[in-house]
Amino acid sequence: MALTPVRNLQLHNQIERVLHVQGNYQGGILEMAIVVDRAYDKETVRTLCADLITSCKKQSEVFRNIRLNMILWGRKEICTKTVAAAYVQMGTFFDSYEAEEMPAYAIEQGHRKEAVKLEAEQSVMEIMEYLKKFHARSKLVLLLTPDREKLYHVSDRDRLQQALSPFLKQKLVLIYPEGIEAGVRLFMQS
Repeated sequence: MALTPVRNLQLHNQIERVLHVQGNYQGGILEMAIVVDRAYDKETVRTLCADLITSCKKQSEVFRNIRLNMILWGRKEICTKTVAAAYVQMGTFFDSYEAEEMPAYAIEQGHRKEAVKLEAEQSVMEIMEYLKKFHARSKLVLLLTPDREKLYHVSDRDRLQQALSPFLKQKLVLIYPEGIEAGVRLFMQS
């Protein structure tokens, strides 16, 4: 999944919106985070992240020298590494990346499927709270997930809103295969 010209323009608009939010950092070295849902396969995530970095660097001089935190978000753990953007852009960062497979029992009907849904919901809450706790300094947070519905089907909406407040909702850009949206939209619909 590569960025099309239309999606590239959507990304640029969302990034400009985030960078010009009142009170957001305007000068010096930018710190940003890219959150990768480990449901993506290796080649897709390698291509998508390289396209994102390239697009950002073309957009503004601000992205020429950034501190980049790559966050690999899985069902069982969240792993953060600070890396050079060029390392991600070349694709070598993902050499040891392994996608998480959907458990076989998730395909079955009944209460097992509900357990998987509950696990996914808990995972969404964990990543949002993790970002609020450990990446509040990031001026831009790009979250890549192949499943948009996973983010919007959270039953504890107050907890999600609390995790997104006060700043994360304004810094967050959600990137799905079918579109790009602002984190404020997630906050408003939760």
